[in-house]
Amino acid sequence: MINLMKADLYRIVKTKGFIIFWLVSFLVSMLSIANHEPGGILLGGDFDLNADRKLDILQTAMNLVYYFLLIMPVFGIITAEFSEHTIKNTITSAISKGKFYFAKTLFALVYSLGCFLGANYLFYFVNRAVNGSKYSSPLGEYSKILFGQFPVFVAIVSAFVFFAFFFKKGAAFNSIVIITPLVYSFIISILCEIDGAQKVCQKLIKFEVSTMIANLALGCSKSYRTDCYIISAVVTVISCVLGYLIWKKREV
Repeated sequence: MINLMKADLYRIVKTKGFIIFWLVSFLVSMLSIANHEPGGILLGGDFDLNADRKLDILQTAMNLVYYFLLIMPVFGIITAEFSEHTIKNTITSAISKGKFYFAKTLFALVYSLGCFLGANYLFYFVNRAVNGSKYSSPLGEYSKILFGQFPVFVAIVSAFVFFAFFFKKGAAFNSIVIITPLVYSFIISILCEIDGAQKVCQKLIKFEVSTMIANLALGCSKSYRTDCYIISAVVTVISCVLGYLIWKKREV
């Protein structure tokens, strides 16, 4: 199983997705640092990004960009095996379907979340070196916010892994995971126009992934934070269990 994960690491660093992830992440970070303005993606909620907060904290509020960037590692680790038809050679008497699923899921989580942390800390240290303390927070404060978002990104990557094993084909996987947050936001916009659906709409906005990421960065109540973590835990567990059950029943 360790050899399988080593092979995945060796393969993924040679993919275009690896280059695109770090290139886009670097460009977004450098533009933000140069312009002294947060850069990224923010779909839901109404947030004051000009509030009295340091640039690095405002940048974490727009970390939805990593939702889209983390599609690439999961694609390279899991979906590529199906697309390139190498999976039958991988699953042998030494590597069962169960071990294959566990190894792929574990590596996808560790690698993807490592990339998430690495990219964010790269931004932090470059921003601090270039712009100084005027635009950067203490490392401990920044780390607290970053790890506060961690459960949400664990849930995101777990859901990606589920979709990768469910659809197997790269085109279907990419289409679904890319449009999901956009469709969610579109549904919210429709519900907001319907009389009597305002309460439901407000709930959906509160727990839209972009809104959760921003609120966890900019500050929220303890109860809201707990709700975000519960939702993230539920999504993580359901994704991992369903993915395993579906994978075990399917032909390779």
